[in-house]
Amino acid sequence: MMRRIVATIALAAVVLLGVVFVRAQRPLEIYYIDVEGGGATLFVSPSGESLLVDAGNPGARDVQRILDVLSDARIKQIDYFLATHYHSDHVGG
Repeated sequence: MMRRIVATIALAAVVLLGVVFVRAQRPLEIYYIDVEGGGATLFVSPSGESLLVDAGNPGARDVQRILDVLSDARIKQIDYFLATHYHSDHVGG
């Protein structure tokens, strides 16, 4: 009887720890980056992978804005890049 109680408590602890772990994972994060003209959007998945959609205009201004958001999102690299179309205000940065 005592073994069954201990086993039940151990099973409940494992289930509760699993629920806490699942809830503690990172949610999907979406960052809109104001790059003036073409917009840029950064998606960070729960696994930590990143997708940047469009990159703004050529020049330092938009690049710096994207880098600032990458820093805020704790992203060291962009895993995927998607250009919606090939205009300089979408692929220049």
